[in-house]
Amino acid sequence: MISKWIEPLVTFIFPSACRECGNLMGIPQVPYICGECWAKIEWLEPPWCEHCGIPVRDQNSLASNSTITCSECLASPPSYGKLRATGFYEPTLREAIHLLKYERKQVLAKQLIRLMQCHLPGDSSGEDYDLLLPIPLHRKRLRKRGFNQSELIATGVSRIWNVPVRKDILLRVRNTVALSTLDSQAERIDTITGAFEIRYPESIQGKRLLLVDDIFTTGTTIYEAVRVLKPANPSIIDVLVLCRTKPPIGRQASQHISAPYNT
Repeated sequence: MISKWIEPLVTFIFPSACRECGNLMGIPQVPYICGECWAKIEWLEPPWCEHCGIPVRDQNSLASNSTITCSECLASPPSYGKLRATGFYEPTLREAIHLLKYERKQVLAKQLIRLMQCHLPGDSSGEDYDLLLPIPLHRKRLRKRGFNQSELIATGVSRIWNVPVRKDILLRVRNTVALSTLDSQAERIDTITGAFEIRYPESIQGKRLLLVDDIFTTGTTIYEAVRVLKPANPSIIDVLVLCRTKPPIGRQASQHISAPYNT
């Protein structure tokens, strides 16, 4: 009973500041980030590249019965089936994920999962997949952080789509440095190669898999996970992430090619 009025009183006397914009926050808001900043998140919507999920900027030039493949996927098709992200890795989501992962503000996980559940891609559903596989953390990092954010996200998606989460199949067997700290793509590839191992390969043979992670930047981690999973012969390996970095301008509208669905 006491805590019900003490916390609002303390918040009223000593209001906290939003970690993104610095404005003072009221009592009913989500901790650490204000409602105005949450409202600024840029959620991804179709049309987008059917493979990598990059949105198309000039939607007026597309026929309603068209699929789209960006120039990069045409030139070098990705090893996964399709990748979908719910939002861009822009200020609010970047700050929220930083607070969650590196300052261990786990209270934000519920808000991020709720937002992702509200913005799941419309061209995917639970009927498309047999298993959700979160990108794993090494046991040392998991012990230090106390949770795997990708596993939390996968569990949130599982509640909506009713697809089981398996965290015992794809394991991280090498404790690598964070790839975001490396300067070149060559360094990232060299660091992540051999970091994953697959267990119980017979359990995913012929299965439709959905890899789940928090952020897609260069794709190095995802590509390595797909490489390790493919020898077990799953029928599909798709990817779902909470957010992705914005692509270079050259990979947007002018570089998309449309074709009718029935071709």
